[in-house]
Amino acid sequence: MTSTSSIPPSRAEFVAAWRKNRAQRKASRGADGKIVDQVVESWKKLGVQGADTIAAIRQCFEDLLASYSSGNPEHLKTINGAINGAPDVTLPTALKAVLCELDPREFIRVMEKLLQAGMPWMSERGIKRVQFMAVNAPRAIKTLPSELLEGDIPWRAYLAVLGHPAQVTKEEFALILPGLPIAVLDDMIDLGLVGSEDKPWDYPKLEKDRIYLRARITPNSITADEAELIHWPEMQRRHSFLSGTELSGDDIFGLLAALWRGEKDLRLRTLLPTEKREIFDRILLGAETGRWPESITRDYGLWTLLSALWTPASIIDAKQSEFHTWRAFYNCYRWILMGWIEKSKLQIEKLMEATAAVDSKGEYLLDHLTHAEINNIGAYLAQDTNELEFSIRLLKEVVDVDPIIADNLKIIQGRKATTVNDREPWQNPYLSLGLPHGYEDWKDQYRSLLKQLKGDNERLSEINKASKRIRDAELKFINFFIIPIDDETLLPPVQRSSALLPPVEGLSRRTPQSTEEDLTTLRDAAAYEILNDFNFTIPK
Repeated sequence: MTSTSSIPPSRAEFVAAWRKNRAQRKASRGADGKIVDQVVESWKKLGVQGADTIAAIRQCFEDLLASYSSGNPEHLKTINGAINGAPDVTLPTALKAVLCELDPREFIRVMEKLLQAGMPWMSERGIKRVQFMAVNAPRAIKTLPSELLEGDIPWRAYLAVLGHPAQVTKEEFALILPGLPIAVLDDMIDLGLVGSEDKPWDYPKLEKDRIYLRARITPNSITADEAELIHWPEMQRRHSFLSGTELSGDDIFGLLAALWRGEKDLRLRTLLPTEKREIFDRILLGAETGRWPESITRDYGLWTLLSALWTPASIIDAKQSEFHTWRAFYNCYRWILMGWIEKSKLQIEKLMEATAAVDSKGEYLLDHLTHAEINNIGAYLAQDTNELEFSIRLLKEVVDVDPIIADNLKIIQGRKATTVNDREPWQNPYLSLGLPHGYEDWKDQYRSLLKQLKGDNERLSEINKASKRIRDAELKFINFFIIPIDDETLLPPVQRSSALLPPVEGLSRRTPQSTEEDLTTLRDAAAYEILNDFNFTIPK
C-alpha cells in the first residue's frame, strides 16, 4: 500500500496554499508596497516605535522575568512572548499585573528602567513620580511641580512628611499614624502635621515612647513620675518645686524655692518671663505693707511665700482676704502658746469681723470650717473674763461642724454651772506649756521650762499647775477645751503656686531625622500609587 505522504496535493489544495502565501506577502507590505515587519507593527500598535526602543524594552522584560517568576502564568507567558515575537495586545495589562506584585523598591527600579527604555504606558505625571521615587535622597528635592502634590492619601502623606506642601486632612493622617516609627512621628510634629487633637501617643507600643510624644505636644499633662521615666530633668525640677520639695541651685526653680523661704535674690527677676515680673514686683511691694491684689491673695499656693516675706507689725485686719484671716488665726494661736493672751484677744476681735465679711463677688469671705475655728478660739479666750454666755453662743452657732465643738460646748456649760471659786483654771494646760493639745512628750517641755523660768515664781507656779492638771487628766480622763478643731487649719500650704513659673515648653526632640528605613511604610504605600498613572488603551 502506498503511504498518504507520497500522494501529490490536488490542484485545489495547491491553489489554496498559493493564495494564503500571497495574502501573507500582501499583508506584510505597507501602502507603498514595501515589506512590513509584523513584529514591529505589533509593537507600534501598542505605542512602541523604533527597533532600539523595542530591544531595550525586551531587555527589561528579560531582566524582570529572570528575577520574578512566581506570578500569574498567563501574564508571564504574555511578557515572555513579547521578548521573542510580536507582543499581544494584552501585554500592558499583563505587565501591570506583574508590577503590582513586585516589592515596592523593585517596582520603582523596574519602572525607572522601563521608562528609560521608552515604555509609553505611563502618564507624564507618572513619569515624574517615578523619577522622584527613584532619587536616593528625596529630602534633597526642595520643590516639586504642583501636579506632583496631588494624588491619593498615601502619596500626599508621604510628600507631606518629607516637608512638601501636599494637602492632607487630619482624618487622612489618622489612617496612617498607626505603626509609624517615633522618628517619623517626630518629623510630623516638627512640621505641624499632627497635634494634641490627633493623639499620636496612642499608637507606640512602649510606654516611654507614648509619654515622650505627650511631653512634646502636651507637656502640661506629664506627671512627676512620667518625667522621671523619660529622664526629663527640667520637668522633674518643676514638679519638685510645685510639690514643696526643698530645692537649691541657681536655676529658676532653686531661686524661687529660696524666695519661698524669704530669701530674696536679685538674679531671680532676670530669669522670670516678662509677664511674670509684674506679679513678682506686686508680691514684693505688697510685702512692705501686707496688702496685695485679690488675684495674689486668692492663690492658695502663694500663702507660704507671702508669710515668709511679710512680718506683721501689728494686729492683722483679718477681713482683708482669706489669706489675712489664715495668717491672723495662726498668729492668734501662736500668741496663746506664748502666753500673750491680751494680744490674742485683740486679734480674735478682728477675726470675728472677718466671719461676716464678703468678697468682691458678694460671697462670704470664709468657709464654714474657718468660721467654726474662729468661733471656737473666740469662745476659748472669752473664758478669761468669764464671758461664758458669749462662749456658749459662739459654739452653738457652729456646733454642727465637728464633734470637738460639741465637747467644748459641754465643757463651757459645765464651767458655767460651777461656782466661780470651784472652777479649774480656764486654760488648756497643754497650751499653757506652749504645746499643742495632747502633745505626748509634754514632760520634756515641762522640764525645759523649769530651767528657763528659774526665778520667775509666778510663771513657775502656772506651769506646775498645768503639769498637775495634765497628770490628773491622764488618770481621771478629764477633757480640756481643744483648739484648733483641725491642726491643718494652722499649717501653711505645702504645694507652691505656679504663678511665677514660666510656661511649660514642649520637650525638645530627642530622635534624629527619620531615615529612608523609617519611611519605608509610607514610601511603599506611595510607590504603588504610581500604578494609577499606568495609562494605556488596548487597540480595537
